[in-house]
Amino acid sequence: MTGAVAIAPAMERRFLPAVPESGFVLGTHEHLSESLRRITVEQADSAARGLMSGQIDAAVHDARKAMKRLRAVLRLIRSEIGDDAYRWENTVLRDAARSVAPIRDGVVMVNTVDRIRERYEGQIAEESFAELRAALVGRSDRLRRRVLDDREIIPGVIRTLRSARVRYSSWPVESDDPMVLYGRSPIPHAFESIAPGLGRTYGRGRKEMARAIAHPTAANFHMWRKRAKYLRHQAEILQPLWPDAVGGLAQSLEQLGEWLGDDHDLAILLKLISDIPELCPDMRERSFLAALAQHRRAELQMASISLGSRIYAERPNQFVSRFGVYWQAWDAPTPLGYSY
Repeated sequence: MTGAVAIAPAMERRFLPAVPESGFVLGTHEHLSESLRRITVEQADSAARGLMSGQIDAAVHDARKAMKRLRAVLRLIRSEIGDDAYRWENTVLRDAARSVAPIRDGVVMVNTVDRIRERYEGQIAEESFAELRAALVGRSDRLRRRVLDDREIIPGVIRTLRSARVRYSSWPVESDDPMVLYGRSPIPHAFESIAPGLGRTYGRGRKEMARAIAHPTAANFHMWRKRAKYLRHQAEILQPLWPDAVGGLAQSLEQLGEWLGDDHDLAILLKLISDIPELCPDMRERSFLAALAQHRRAELQMASISLGSRIYAERPNQFVSRFGVYWQAWDAPTPLGYSY
């Protein structure tokens, strides 16, 4: 057979659909600096728009996720923007997210009780923990009002996001007019621009996993969760390098984050009813809840360690080297015009 070989339809179906160029991913035909500017501006814009929409509960949840994604981007390019700029940007976003956290935290405690009741349905009486749930709903409403009654909190977060948007939109990109750059250089379109940040995020997650296994405290598992979430968002950005492999990693990290998040929520619930026993005044019911929660936490931690041992199986330098190979294959001209 001579000439170009066409890709058979059956072979095309072996691959996942191409990742769209818009959204929280690198653009196939974009310079790295262009992708990063687009991603950060879109995240800041969407979060600010949501908070201005009036749908506060959903908007706060989405805004906190957007700020977590932005912090993951900053970690990815820390070596390029410098430690001082990274620390300042990270602190600004962290503090903004914390200021609205009570709205989400109150709802999470109610949902955590609901998950316990659903998990052990048929094994516990239907009315179990009803009084606790009602008390937590009241607590959630009070936390929500406390944030909304402070007329500076939500507007302050919106200002933070708008200000960040201005800074991110001014990041120089390859397509900028040379006269506009005034000597500033775009982040180079090279794997070396993100390799240190990717390796650092992966390595810290690996260390936090080892610490949680050796000393299984709620704080250690929570710290591991935070590092895993940053790696998940970085994997989401890098999905176009190889959607099958990197997309699968992002999905696994999402599952890990959900398990570790459920474990953290249960730990917070247990501490809450220990500190404020009047939330669940029946001592027997309180002890029963603690037993169920600890049982579920043990399951979640075992599942997390099993999955995490696969995700963090490589040493950081091996992990980064593998992604470097992905980058080279992705950035190279693709024969036959096929886009993975």
